[in-house]
Formats: sequence, structure tokens, C-alpha cells
Amino acid sequence: MEIKMLLVYSFLMLISGITDLWIFFRVSQIAASKKNILILGGVLFLLPILCGGVVELATFLEILFFIFYFRKSKEKNWAIGAILIVGVVDSIIDILSSILMELLHIEDIIYLNLLVQISIILLAVFIIEIFYKYLHSYLMKENHNVFIGLLIYLYVSTTLTMIFYGQTQKNASLSMFFTIFVLIQIVFAMATYVELINIQKHLLKKSQQDNLIKEQKQLQDYAQYLEESEDELRAFRHDYRNMFNSLKISAQEENTKEVIQKLDEYTKANLNAKAFEKYRDVNHIKIKSLKSIIIAKLTEMYREHISYNFECSSEITKLPKNINEIDLVRIVGISCDNAIEESKVLIEQNQEAHIEIMAYSNERGEFEYEIQNKRGDSEISIKQIRQNGYSTKKSHSGLGLANINSIKNKYENMTISYEVPEGYFDFYLVIEPEEESEE
Repeated sequence: MEIKMLLVYSFLMLISGITDLWIFFRVSQIAASKKNILILGGVLFLLPILCGGVVELATFLEILFFIFYFRKSKEKNWAIGAILIVGVVDSIIDILSSILMELLHIEDIIYLNLLVQISIILLAVFIIEIFYKYLHSYLMKENHNVFIGLLIYLYVSTTLTMIFYGQTQKNASLSMFFTIFVLIQIVFAMATYVELINIQKHLLKKSQQDNLIKEQKQLQDYAQYLEESEDELRAFRHDYRNMFNSLKISAQEENTKEVIQKLDEYTKANLNAKAFEKYRDVNHIKIKSLKSIIIAKLTEMYREHISYNFECSSEITKLPKNINEIDLVRIVGISCDNAIEESKVLIEQNQEAHIEIMAYSNERGEFEYEIQNKRGDSEISIKQIRQNGYSTKKSHSGLGLANINSIKNKYENMTISYEVPEGYFDFYLVIEPEEESEE
């Protein structure tokens, strides 16, 4: 009898381990390489044996091992979410198996016991097969941390339920109670997640509306600038002949000082040089999203009284096909924000601040972008600034350049370099045109 029990238990552990491994790879979509299968499968099979059949402890240690194993992987979040789902499924399988065997009074009948557990496992596999794409998509979304948090809650609550259920005297009423309790936990977790997503969408819509209003104001400012510049040019064209004749007479009389004085007075009275240069060359950018972010950042520099110069000598009409405009806009925005923040610090310290920005595109489709700003006296390490969390500013997350590097890693034809010449910080980006495959 004991041998039969041992064989049944070993077979059940094998089936359970294979199922857990399948659910993990199915939900996480991580490559099921031979190395991963051997290591992770061995852990899933051996830990329950080493834990003496204490399923809750074995599952907890499995989760810890998986988190440790994938801690440096790019798929870390997928792995954590997937193994938590495995833990939740295991807990629910154990609870449902125990309740069904008690209600059917078949706890002591080995083969029926095995049949019930295998049936529930197959049901779990069937459900995962239907919903694994949705589960994986939740782990990929921006709010994956919320989903993982709810999985942790669901895992802890179902595990504690299983432990408490195993320690109490089993009867029909308790079985019904725990069945209802587990269902309530699942429904509560799902409802909480849906509500959090709805709240997030509402906040996002409000944020998008605020951004649209801000962008509209910036575009209105740009349009007003164009109108004012056109008026200034029209007024200048209207009376430059009179001014020229007056200056010509003074020049003929060799009164150079008077010529210079009149030119200076006319410029101050009629041409606001700083405002005139506010959006110079922006009209050469034909990509709306890129033009919008440039206008936004130049407007911010102008309003913060930061000296700057923007140059775009060539028309930028397109980007390499594989480049996502949003990614480029994020890079430009982050680099400008860093330059603006450093310039504000210099201005607060009564030091000179200046930003130089250049954008360029050629006929081949190559795109270049460079921004250089004056910086403080602090030493900057090129290696350090690429690291996640590094910042020279107090109370600052330091995620900007790390985020830029994560975007860059998506594109083989994108190159980013940093230089820190004395007193300056230089950011340089090049996007090569995508090579066309030969047919």
C-alpha cells in the first residue's frame, strides 16, 4: 500500500511539475531552451520532494528561485508574473482537490484521488490555454506592476486559505466557505485590476487633454511668432529705402559714427532680435511630432530666459522606416529636459547658461541630432551616466539617459554618443538609413 502511495505521489508530482513548467513558458512566452527546461524543470520536480510534500513551502521556494534565476533578464517582469500565476494555479488546484475529495468522501481511495487531481489539472491547463495571451499582454503593458501586485495578493490569499483549510477540522460547511472565499478573492482581484485600469485610463485621458492644450498653446505661440515676424519684415521692407537713403548721405559725408548709431537705434526700435530668432529653422522640420517637441522645448527655453541656438539647415521630411517617431520624440524630449534642468541650476547660481541644438537630414535619409549645454563644475563619468538611477542632481530619479539607452537598444541603426568637454555636456545621435534587402 505504501509503495502504491509513493508511486501515485511521484506520478502526481511529475504531472504537476510538467504542468507548472508548461504554464510558465506559455504565459511568459520566454524561450523554452534546453537549459531553461532542465534547470527550471529540475527545480519544479525536486523542491516538492525536498520539502517533504509541503506544497505551500515548495511553491514559495519555486517562486523565489525563478525570481533569482531571471533577475538580470530582460524578461524579468514576464518571468515574475508567470511564476506567480503558476503559484496561484497550484494553490487553487490544491484547494479544489481537497474540497472535492472531502465532499465525495474519496480521500482514502488512491486512484480516485489521483483521478480528481489530474482532472482539475487538465481543467487548469484548458483555462490557461484559452487565456494565456491575455495574461501575457497584461505582463507587457505599462501597468504590469499593478497586475503583478494583484497576482502577489492573490497568491498570498489563496496560499493562506489552503494552509488554514488544512489546519481546520474538515466538514461540508467549511468546504463551502473556503470554496466561496477563494472565488471571492479571484473576483475581487479581477475587479480591482479592472477598476485600477479604468482609473488609469481616466487619468491618462486628462493628462492627454492637458498635453493637447499645452501643445495648442505652443503652436499658437509659434503661429503668433510667424505673424509678428512677417509684420516686422513687411514694415522693414516698407521703410528700409528711406533709412538707406539717410544712411547713404551720412556715409558720403564720411560720418561713420552717425551711420552706426542710426543702425543701432533702428534695430532696437524695430527689431526684437531675440524674439526674431526664437524659432529660427523650425520650419525646415516637416515631421509634425518632431516639430512639435522642438517647438515645445524652445518655447520653454525662451520663457526660462535660457540662451539657446537651434539650427536645422536641411529640410527633414522623413525618418528611416524602422524608427518609431514616438521613440525619437522621447529621446529629444529627455535630452532637452536634461539640458534645461542643468541650465536652470546655472542661472540660479548666477552663471551663464547656453544650449546649442542641431538637427540634420540628408538625401540618403540619415538623421542627426545634437544638443550641447553648459554644465556645472561637477565631474561626470560617461560610464556612470548610462547607468539606471544615476543623476548629478539631488532628489532626481536619474532615469532619463537610462531610458534613452533602452530605446537605443531597440534599433541597430541608431548610434548615441556622449561627450563631456570642459564645462559642457554633449549628446549626439545618428540614425542611419535602413539597408534595403536585395531581392
